[in-house]
Amino acid sequence: MDQFLDTIFSFPVIFFTVPLMVMIIFWAFALLGMLDIEILDGSGETDNADAGSGSFLENLGLDGVPLTVAITLVEIYGFAFVYVARKYISPLFDGILTATASGFVIAVLSLIIAIPFAAYTSKPLRRIFEVQEAVSKSELIGTYCIVTTQTVTESFGQARAEDGMIYSVRTAPGFQIAGGSKVALIDFNETNDTYTVVTEAELMAMSSNQNL
Repeated sequence: MDQFLDTIFSFPVIFFTVPLMVMIIFWAFALLGMLDIEILDGSGETDNADAGSGSFLENLGLDGVPLTVAITLVEIYGFAFVYVARKYISPLFDGILTATASGFVIAVLSLIIAIPFAAYTSKPLRRIFEVQEAVSKSELIGTYCIVTTQTVTESFGQARAEDGMIYSVRTAPGFQIAGGSKVALIDFNETNDTYTVVTEAELMAMSSNQNL
């Protein structure tokens, strides 16, 4: 175990160890519903930047999944390749390159090799995050969902519909909805691509008031 720890925190493996540890912590919080998995994908206010980023990821074959998923896959493969290279390939450079030079070469090659592997792995995951364009987003108003994040506030939240689709949802200012609650989409905000939601009970109360 000590030898393993020495290796993963040695140069150049540490270049992948630290980011991978960060992503592991991120996914732990995401599974607890405390972070949005699309947190790095931006919002409608950065369309030009998102388009450039999307084009870059498309060229690498990493499009179609959230940026956090793409980064995690690259880190996993990069870590695996650099770990093996550090143990079995690095000694071959002894007497040819300095430890620093050989370490940088191994790190760069591991990253280059990791990208196509990550791209291949991401392909079957795309259907999970695929947006159903056949239906206009405004036509989804009235759809019932279950809150999947710990809470929904005016600035954060996600909910899952019966068909499995995940939507970014928000409450009206000053309101908060607990995780696991059944909510209804009542409005769509094109600016930041989110839906305003209310609980099922609130929707029924609104309907009753309108009928009076």
